[in-house]
Parts: sequence; structure tokens; C-alpha cells
Amino acid sequence: MTEQIPVRPPGPPLEFSKYEGLGNDFILVFVEDVTPELARFMCDRHFGIGADGVIRLVPASNPDYDFHFRLFNSDGGQAEVSGNGLRCVGRFLHEAGLWSQPRIKVETGGQVKVIEVTVAGGEVSSVRVDMGPAEVQGTVELFDRTWYKVVTGNPHAVTMVDDIEAAPVTQLGPKVETHELFPNRTNVEFCKVDGPDLLSVRFWERGVGVTLASGSGSTAAVVAAGLDRATVRTLGGDLLVEKGPGGHLHQSGPVKHIFDGALP
Repeated sequence: MTEQIPVRPPGPPLEFSKYEGLGNDFILVFVEDVTPELARFMCDRHFGIGADGVIRLVPASNPDYDFHFRLFNSDGGQAEVSGNGLRCVGRFLHEAGLWSQPRIKVETGGQVKVIEVTVAGGEVSSVRVDMGPAEVQGTVELFDRTWYKVVTGNPHAVTMVDDIEAAPVTQLGPKVETHELFPNRTNVEFCKVDGPDLLSVRFWERGVGVTLASGSGSTAAVVAAGLDRATVRTLGGDLLVEKGPGGHLHQSGPVKHIFDGALP
């Protein structure tokens, strides 16, 4: 069966900004509504703009937070949260002149996440996200491997490997993502412990496939490895994950603005 070519759904012109965190790239739009069909089209790397996901932002009506955040994966499905996506949002809001305070409270998937933006010389120099405490849900045995079930705002299955370059990401990633033990599907991580505070991780993201990095997945890997602080090496670069008071997990890493544009 031939896969259908994505087509731009009818709609008004749409301005967007594209950002990436460790190669995990997102299209950011400041509009009221995004449909799954529009998200699939925009994320398509041949016929659309190209990205791992679309993030829709709107100002919050609730005083407990500042913005609403909705993430659509490249398959058009919604996800609860993205650590790298939140860091991209932090930089975008400051650079677009939509927010000037160092802390941003964002509601996403029924949760509130806090983004901390550091500005030096008028430019954003770093973005840190408080992912909150992780929920460890034990382990399961699948495909002759032990998988750690960790929730960092969204679900993850993490397994340990001896050779990160030989990790069976494309072989086992889709099988674990869609396994009946995960009725809402899951993100999948392959983790190698390189040292007391150093991990290498590869990712299969729910609704996306292979990605260069994942913020929430890196956080889940640190938890599964039993560490309180670690630099996570991904194909897109390094992310620092640290456990703070109350078990809150913070992640810090680079974010870049790629370009702005508009869909006619």
C-alpha cells in the first residue's frame, strides 16, 4: 500500500518559528487550534516544513500558569510533554518578545512545568526546565530484556545496553512502543552507563520514530540508571540532568533558533 502524500489542509496563512534542542526539532505556532492533519503536514520532511513535532502555544487564562502548551507528534497524535520542546519554548517566548521574566510556568497535558531562562547581553544563554519528580513503575520483561517503566510527564520504557552503537533501536523500538503492556504506547530508550555521571542514550519516540535526542527520555534514562546527576550523550549533543529538592528533575542544554516562516 502506497503511503498517502500529506497535503496542507485548508486554512488561513500561518506564521511559525522553528527551533531545535539537540537536534530534536519543533515548529512553534502561536494560534488557537492545530489539527492532527495540519501537524502531520507541517512535520513532513519532504512535503512540509519538517520537524519531530508541532507545539501550539496560547496565553493561559488560569493565573496558576502563563501559557498553554500542546504538543503534536509528527504522526499527528498528541503527547503530554517534551523536555526539549519546553526549552525551545523558553527561548522562543523571550526572543519573540512575548515574555521577559526569567521563569515561565507552562501547562501541558494537565501538568505545570517551569522553564528558567538565563539572558546575558540581551540574548538567551541557557534554558533549564523543571520536569518535576519522576514516577517509577517497576520493570517488565520483553524481548529478552528488562525494561524500566518511568513516567517523566509522559511514559518511557528504558533498557540498558553494553554497546550503544549496536543498540537495536529500529528493531525493538516500534515493537515496544506498541506492545499491549503499554495501552497508550510508550517512548523507548536504550541506555549505556559510561561512568558515574555519564550516560549514552538512543531514542525511539512514540509517534515519531528515531530522534536525535529527547529531553524527557534523557531524564527517564537517568532515573532508570539510578543516578542523581548525569550528562546524557545523545546523537544531537549533551544534556545535563540533575535531581533537586523534592526529587524534581532539571535538565539543561543548548537551544537554537533555526528560522521563521509562514504557510500561505
